[in-house]
Amino acid sequence: YTMAADRQLGSLAALNNSWQPAVLRMVKLTVEGSAAEGHAKPVGVCGEAAADPALAVVLVGLGVSTLSMTPRALAGVGAVLNSVTLAEAQRIAGISVAAPTAAEARERARAELPVLEALGL
Repeated sequence: YTMAADRQLGSLAALNNSWQPAVLRMVKLTVEGSAAEGHAKPVGVCGEAAADPALAVVLVGLGVSTLSMTPRALAGVGAVLNSVTLAEAQRIAGISVAAPTAAEARERARAELPVLEALGL
């Protein structure tokens, strides 16, 4: 586990937050490390993290190439991703990675994505 916190183990579930700036930095370094080695292997994210429309923008901005989620999340994630350019996603990712806490990383990204409110997300 990246954060050693199993979401199904009640005593540790609260520690499992995909918005942790350290986790976002790890994703960024994984993408960059693969590119630096000349492999440029795809980096994918699945589950609740990929299904969060704002976090999906951040992940794409960090260089994640595939997002896997439940079918019911596809429409919202797709609509939000279609509302930004890659450059905008990269800028928003930088804002989130620089945040001191998971809550602030999330707040900063959502503040840059007014489409979330318009879509009721």
